[in-house]
Amino acid sequence: MKQNDSGRDVNGMVRIHVVRASHLILGALAAVLLIALLLIAFMGFSGKSDTNENGIQKAIWEAEAVSVSASAIFAPPDGDEIQVEVVKSSREPIRILIYHTHTHEAYQKKAEDEYVETSSWRTKNNKYNIVRVGEELSNLLTEKGFIVIHDTTDHELTELSTAYTRSLETIQKYEGQIDVLIDLHRDAYYKDSSGNPFSLKTDSGDYARLMCLVGNGKGFSDEMYYTENYALATLLTGEINQAIPGLCRPVMVKDGRYNQHLCDKSLLIEVGHNQNSIEQALSAMEPLADALEKVLCEP
Repeated sequence: MKQNDSGRDVNGMVRIHVVRASHLILGALAAVLLIALLLIAFMGFSGKSDTNENGIQKAIWEAEAVSVSASAIFAPPDGDEIQVEVVKSSREPIRILIYHTHTHEAYQKKAEDEYVETSSWRTKNNKYNIVRVGEELSNLLTEKGFIVIHDTTDHELTELSTAYTRSLETIQKYEGQIDVLIDLHRDAYYKDSSGNPFSLKTDSGDYARLMCLVGNGKGFSDEMYYTENYALATLLTGEINQAIPGLCRPVMVKDGRYNQHLCDKSLLIEVGHNQNSIEQALSAMEPLADALEKVLCEP
């Protein structure tokens, strides 16, 4: 699963070309304009340029006159027109898989929320758990031109401890079809010893804070993409915080692989914690999508 070299635009580089116009006429016009520019350059670098500003100005006026005349002389004939058309290149857009190893992770339940909790801060109702947050991110990335698959497979079922085994099977179904993996989670609340809150309120919104987690592969024999995935997580964290300072917590490295051994662009992103509201989690998806676009589409 390698990222396509698609450049800054996820749909490939965009080129502009001219149609329904005579190449001969356009070439002649370009030649005349080049002569005009050479005339200006000659006057600018000649000995006269230091002492005779009027001469330079006269040269500029003459060049402008030549340019205007050329435009009239070489204008397309009646019935013809010059059209500029934007054409997408043949490069493929980046393909992203969003999935959820811990599918039931939910947020602080409000009195008016009508869903059943399977346990504290967990529900199978995808309108209120992390799957809903993944849907929001999927929609935003799709609007930006990415090809996004949002797999909502329930990997928890009745046994949370083996969820990563089941999510591994889900990922493997897309072998060769995906460039970027995003496992979207909700973190568990704990007292932050640094004093930083898990939510961030600014003039632009009220956000659940984000965090990227990278597995170092300890305890597994698989060849890991630790260096690549850590670098990607670090870049993403930087982009998010550049847009909204403090929105993304520092990258966390933990023992284990977290299924990041399959892809050199694998992200595990924690979206807030169980004391956040789902509205705060949803608000964080727009800056996350913007940062992903910048990081993944850099040439």
